[in-house]
Amino acid sequence: MTTALAWGQLRCRPAGFTGLAVALLLAVAAVTALGTLLGAERGVTAAQRQAVGGPGVLLIVGAFGEITVLVAFFVALHTLGFALRHQYRDLALLRTVAATPRQVRRLLRTQSALVVLAVAAPGALLGSAGARAFLAGLQHHALAAPQARTTGTLPAALAATAVTLLLASAAASAAAHRITRPAPAAALTGSTGATPSPGPLRLTAAAAALTGGVLLLRLAATRPADEVDKSAQAALLATLTLLTAVALAGPLLARPPAALLGAAARALAPGTGWLADANQRGHAVRLAAAVVPVALLTGLSTTMATMTATARHAARGTGAGGGATSATDIWLRQAELGLLTAFGAVATLTTLIGLTAERRRELALLRLVGATRPQVLRTVAVEAALTCAVGLLLGSLVTAATTTAFSTAVLGTPLPVVPLATCARTAATALLLTVPTTLATAAVALRGSAVGAAGGGTG
Repeated sequence: MTTALAWGQLRCRPAGFTGLAVALLLAVAAVTALGTLLGAERGVTAAQRQAVGGPGVLLIVGAFGEITVLVAFFVALHTLGFALRHQYRDLALLRTVAATPRQVRRLLRTQSALVVLAVAAPGALLGSAGARAFLAGLQHHALAAPQARTTGTLPAALAATAVTLLLASAAASAAAHRITRPAPAAALTGSTGATPSPGPLRLTAAAAALTGGVLLLRLAATRPADEVDKSAQAALLATLTLLTAVALAGPLLARPPAALLGAAARALAPGTGWLADANQRGHAVRLAAAVVPVALLTGLSTTMATMTATARHAARGTGAGGGATSATDIWLRQAELGLLTAFGAVATLTTLIGLTAERRRELALLRLVGATRPQVLRTVAVEAALTCAVGLLLGSLVTAATTTAFSTAVLGTPLPVVPLATCARTAATALLLTVPTTLATAAVALRGSAVGAAGGGTG
């Protein structure tokens, strides 16, 4: 019965689970690829390994995968929680007809498991192809012996699927707690189960993440100048930890910059800007949900680019090239950045599409009180631009903290070398992902009768 209900929800709401499926696909692929590469040098002799130099495939995969896997599961958790909130009213209705909290949790875990199983095979194939391509790149840059081969894809894929299943199950149980906590009648009157501000448990977790980030920043800043790689790894972990704190405390952190930018929008466009600012201030949880993936995308990208530029500047100043400044290491950073950008883009797109689609009734009400379709779309565009700006600001603050620590270690000064062109391209990419996606989804939501949409919920 539970499996039938779970499958029915997936069939009825394919759009709500598409982003989750893509995120879990990438998570399975990333873990499969890294697991496959762990055994690539099995059978390679010590002499063959020494002939190419470098730290070896095992150490490279460990350093590469540390951040990649954390980001993969961070994005998977974010999209999972977001996909489940679309069913809030349906699950509340089940509770009114005598479904117990345990049954609701079992239903959500079953849904998540079905999505994981659906993407396991294509994720394994994608991971296997990625492992072969990455190993070929390592061999091309003389970082892996020519005799190395990718083997053991099936065990790696099974392990990746099992880990992803455990993660999805845990996240589904956490999401179910928000649904089963209120009384059934009270839950039925809500739309997404979002609370106006983070609870004590979430704020405690945010404080713990912030503390961990500060400790990692201290570690990055106090590394000797000849340990650039260790400082860089600590700074990247600090970036992800601080972004986790941003995600946990999002509704609180997003309000001050949103108020400041909203005041500027009201001054520049009194009509549209006022309405966009009012919508942002009235929906802090929704704003935070949209801001987090933008901050993730931009924070990681600009941090890695700034650290690379800072390390290269240090190498030119001393005349000695370290591991973090060599051409091969830069290639590794670019490969890692490409994968992280893919995860960030998936989180950004799916979140924005889902949030905007949820507003179908709200947008229809604007039309019923006299707003024209172009006016509504202009308001949505301004809101999307404000959301992007808040995400860029929060991501930039995280980048500033981590690159300052890294620069202190490698340059002896808290002023890093900022690649302005790269940062500008990152901001432009975030804007291009945010505004057109939101506008296209809003245009679809505005189709049809405003009266029918206003009376039909989110559709």
